Amino acid sequence: MIQFSRLPILESDGIPRRLTGLPALLVGGLALGFAVFVLLINSVLLVDILRRSAVLMGMLLALAFLLFPAWSGAPRDRPSWYDWILAAAGLATGLYIVFIYDDFISRHMRMTTADFWFGAVAIGLCLEAGRRCLGLWLSLLAVLFLCYALFGQAMPGPLAHFGVRPERLVLRLYMVSEGLFGATFQVAQTFIALFILFGTFLAATGTTEVLTRIGLAVSGRYAGGPAKVAAVASGITGMISGTAAANVATTGTMTIPMMKRVGFSAPFAGAVEAIASTGGLIMPPIMGAAAFLIADFVGVPYLTVMAAAVIPALLYYITLLGVIHLRSVKQGIRGLPAADIPGLGAVLLREGYLLIPIGILIYCLIIGYTPNFAAMVSIAATIVVALPKAATRLGPRRLLATLVRGGMAAVSVCIACLVAGIIVGVVSMTGVAQVFTSYIEVFSGGLLLAALGLTGVAAILMSCALPATAVYIVVAVTIAPALIGMGAEPLAAHFFVFWFGVLSNITPPVAIACFTAAGIAGAGAGQIGFLALRMALPAFAIAPILVFYPDLLLIDWTLAGLAITLVHTVAGLAAYVIATEGHLRRRVTWPERLALLAGCVLCLVGMHGAVGLAGLALVAALLLWLLRPPGWSATVRP
Repeated sequence: MIQFSRLPILESDGIPRRLTGLPALLVGGLALGFAVFVLLINSVLLVDILRRSAVLMGMLLALAFLLFPAWSGAPRDRPSWYDWILAAAGLATGLYIVFIYDDFISRHMRMTTADFWFGAVAIGLCLEAGRRCLGLWLSLLAVLFLCYALFGQAMPGPLAHFGVRPERLVLRLYMVSEGLFGATFQVAQTFIALFILFGTFLAATGTTEVLTRIGLAVSGRYAGGPAKVAAVASGITGMISGTAAANVATTGTMTIPMMKRVGFSAPFAGAVEAIASTGGLIMPPIMGAAAFLIADFVGVPYLTVMAAAVIPALLYYITLLGVIHLRSVKQGIRGLPAADIPGLGAVLLREGYLLIPIGILIYCLIIGYTPNFAAMVSIAATIVVALPKAATRLGPRRLLATLVRGGMAAVSVCIACLVAGIIVGVVSMTGVAQVFTSYIEVFSGGLLLAALGLTGVAAILMSCALPATAVYIVVAVTIAPALIGMGAEPLAAHFFVFWFGVLSNITPPVAIACFTAAGIAGAGAGQIGFLALRMALPAFAIAPILVFYPDLLLIDWTLAGLAITLVHTVAGLAAYVIATEGHLRRRVTWPERLALLAGCVLCLVGMHGAVGLAGLALVAALLLWLLRPPGWSATVRP
């Protein structure tokens, strides 16, 4: 007889409920089933897209209703009676497709009344699951698109369309591989879910802690060491995490107290960790859920997206390290004592073997294997390399627990892709993307820079209500075509949208990474958010540079052209950092700050021209002036 009271607590990062007893057993079984099914359909199990999507949707909906309460006051230790009903209904809507699909095809894809109502219920359950997992706004946006599909014929002007009958709407969203089961969810159940599982396995074997120790060994001894550790460790960990908040929670518990201990303020410590963890979403090889969607939307191999992200990610972290260094020197904050810093060689010798799966992943992607295959091989390698030591070994119990945790970790992202699929489906049915494109072209006056500004504002406004992946999907299907139509390279346009979706993690008022850091730092989330925004302004400037100079994304690049673009970009960003921090060997006066900002603008706006050369000359002259030896000016004769 099972003693339910003795079953372990079922919990995971980002999951509100901590379940025990029979609910924990059932939910754990569902999460395990989801993880195992994902592994099987991406390796040896051949199932058609619609059936496998329906099965996964059913399990995701059941998990969402059992793990996420309906409102803040609902019980956190057990699902309510209506949660069980909704979970059962979610499973039923998924299994229904499995059982009737052959009959549906034999009917020449004509819907019955039962088909319609199961589809309508499935759409409603996805909207409610999205509300619980992601907040109100993504589901509300999907409802607005549904209303537009049904009643768009009554809209004024170019927004009007011929209207979509309810039966056709449900058919396109539920019974075929569009809408709920379209490209976004297909990417979620392959690349995204697999890489989430890979990250979970790395965390279970202690690889994330090894990466943090590597960051400590590399940068801990320098000025402002703990803050530089946060940047390096979070960037390395972000390569495999894919979630800014989880990255903060993982590395921030060590780096934020260290930063405060050596003299950094709590808001600054929290802001550094939030910015560094957010940058992990643009750091190859994994980058974050939206990166796989870029590859699908643009129609390029994931390796191309991964390679395109290398230089922008390095610019992001170099800028952050520059801010940290100047702030540290200005405040006289030194590195950590040598006794607190592990030797890099010792860390690699003792624990470096745990990094082998990451190397295998990168190697597989480089030589041309699919991301699915690379992830599967890397997961297997993670299990194998962890075998020698008991502390890292994944025995049967730990292996099952890791699969359960991975299945639970995938719920929110996959639900987001399901709900976003409704929006993508409506856009496809109504052709509203062309309307958005025409409006962007009209309001921007045909100027690409103005169009980029409007797109950035739209992405920031949406980020106040939507997670980063959802921001990317919505803006990519509605506005990115306008940027491409105005001359932007497709990959650069989508990368611009992706970049702003990522930065939503540190963009107030939501700024989920800042809220997570606030809980660890003991500072206000608003303080951290606005400080992070000021410190990360160069990152916002990088995004339009990528569109105008796509050689930074390794698109149609030459060595000479890339070198010129990099020199101008680095000089402009350096001038901005020095001007805003107001220190370089000594205090920078306000006239000098203004001159540096002018040089920054000239460098970034006038690349490959006389204006850019003037900016470089101005920045170089100012740097020589600011770095002059003490007392040098006293020896100069007029």
